[in-house]
Amino acid sequence: MGRRRAALPDAADAPSSLRAFLIQRFIAVAVAIAVLEILVTSLEQGFLIPWLTILVQGDIGTASLGEVARLALAAVSDAIAGGNNVPVALAEMSGIFLMLAFCVALLVLPIVAGAFAFASLTQRRIDAEQRAREEERALFYERRNLLISDMAHDLRTPITTVVGMSQALADGMVDDPVDRHRYLKSIVAKATKMADLVNTLFDFVKLDSEGFHLDRAIVDLPQLVLAEAAALYADVEAAGMELSLEVSEEPVPVFADAVQLKRVIGNLIANAVRHTDEGTEILVSLVRKAGVADVVVADTGRPIEGDAQSLFDPFVRGDASRSGEGSGLGLAIAARIVRMHGYRIRIDQPYGRFSKAFVVTCRIEDEGEFDED
Repeated sequence: MGRRRAALPDAADAPSSLRAFLIQRFIAVAVAIAVLEILVTSLEQGFLIPWLTILVQGDIGTASLGEVARLALAAVSDAIAGGNNVPVALAEMSGIFLMLAFCVALLVLPIVAGAFAFASLTQRRIDAEQRAREEERALFYERRNLLISDMAHDLRTPITTVVGMSQALADGMVDDPVDRHRYLKSIVAKATKMADLVNTLFDFVKLDSEGFHLDRAIVDLPQLVLAEAAALYADVEAAGMELSLEVSEEPVPVFADAVQLKRVIGNLIANAVRHTDEGTEILVSLVRKAGVADVVVADTGRPIEGDAQSLFDPFVRGDASRSGEGSGLGLAIAARIVRMHGYRIRIDQPYGRFSKAFVVTCRIEDEGEFDED
């Protein structure tokens, strides 16, 4: 397979927000330390060191802090050489040594304070992120448990029906051919629903498995969108809705897994069918822009209440109008596939004359930039 171009940036997937925070805070603290060091140095050079120089050598001179310390030690040495003992000599120079220690402490203080401030900011940020992760994990498990409960209920009801009808047929309790045919159709419908639920859960788990990878190649996006819309046209019509297409057949090459990208479009159309009322118009369009193409699935149904973007999280069914049928995984699967491609997905409310639209932004590729295997 040939090389691929860089993925579209996605703020939601920006790696290492903590790293960016640490770099920003480190720069801010370093600048603050530098400013304080300049102020401290100016204070010492302008006042403390000249004063210490007078105390040590009796007149004003130009000397560094190290030079003053050397002169003070020389004075102690001279005092000892003149016959004074060490304690007496140190006592005579104690004020000078205290001032020297104070000057050194002033120089070190900004560094110590900066290190403490940086450590405190870092610890608070880590604690905040840890709390956020714990809350997110708790919410994840709450949603997952609710999904499992809902799916168990959704499976139990058709299983009960299938078992009852199958037993009735096996026991010869249904003699009328018309009734037998109706029973068999009901069994097929219930079994299909159960298979769909299981397959959806399997797809979601498979996307997060270690061995899963996209089988990408150059595909023509308009043909892919038109093929998936045509495959679902009967479902839209059966639900009493209208499907409109605004897709030019002009080639738009994208580097994608055709099977998985079709699943994204199919999930978005199925989502619109499942969660809107009869008479709704569903639009599938392809909007080409500079370097990217937007695949849009819009509808005239009720807008989504609350945080619409949370519908891309697993196990979320949204507001009450969307809490009926469905596993709550269809949009999460679509979003996961989109992000694996390096594309973006969002919800726009409203979208032109439509109440809402799911928009998938794909990068347009130059087929000539890919080498043949």
